[in-house]
Amino acid sequence: MKHEQLINFLQKYGTVSESEKKNIKNYFTPLQVKKKQILIEKNSPCNKLFFINSGFLRAFYSNDNGKEITRMIAWENRFLTNIGSFKGFTENNETFECLENGEILCITRDHFDILMKSSSNLKNIYADILEMYNALHIKRFEALNTFDLDKKLVHLKQEFPHLIHKLSDTLLASLLGISRETYVRNKKVIL
Repeated sequence: MKHEQLINFLQKYGTVSESEKKNIKNYFTPLQVKKKQILIEKNSPCNKLFFINSGFLRAFYSNDNGKEITRMIAWENRFLTNIGSFKGFTENNETFECLENGEILCITRDHFDILMKSSSNLKNIYADILEMYNALHIKRFEALNTFDLDKKLVHLKQEFPHLIHKLSDTLLASLLGISRETYVRNKKVIL
């Protein structure tokens, strides 16, 4: 049962055969996670890919002044990893934290490679999902770097409405790349 949500998500991108479903169940490990649980520490290799059945995860780093910057928040039916570290291209400078109790599926880099080699269909599905995530990151990068404050808040409301009442002002401000004080002072734009 724990894998059905992932399989249903993947089937939005193409048919998943019975043997592929079996491999997914073999390689993705279900985990019950707790709020504030750290899944990957900064400077540890990010050799895992997470799929969220329930709950919220975030990837964040700290700048030179110690301020936490949230790169991404993932929720139900989303993936989260540091793709550069996961693929072995870069070091991992992020921490992966659970924002609430939940259930996730986890696959290691080694098992992911085996899964991708086992099926060109799954590899094609992965490529489609990767393209979708790339588009999401480009849009987010544009919002963070070119939008004024009001437009950032409208973007938050339009693209992530379910986060507004679920996450703290501090986390939402970190996601927008602004201070908590600035967010609190201006959040009337989205309420």
